[in-house]
Amino acid sequence: MNEHPGTDRRRFTLLVNPKIREEQRRQAALRKFIKDCERLYEKNRAHLQEDARNE
Repeated sequence: MNEHPGTDRRRFTLLVNPKIREEQRRQAALRKFIKDCERLYEKNRAHLQEDARNE
């Protein structure tokens, strides 16, 4: 049996960790993009409502 039971798990975590970090960065960038799009949509919507009131 293995004398250090956590050794293999730590090694696996170190090997997979860069991919996890890459995925987390990708998801964070996607969330930021979605928030930016929502902010732009709300800004444009407010302008359209103002224009409709002024007509």
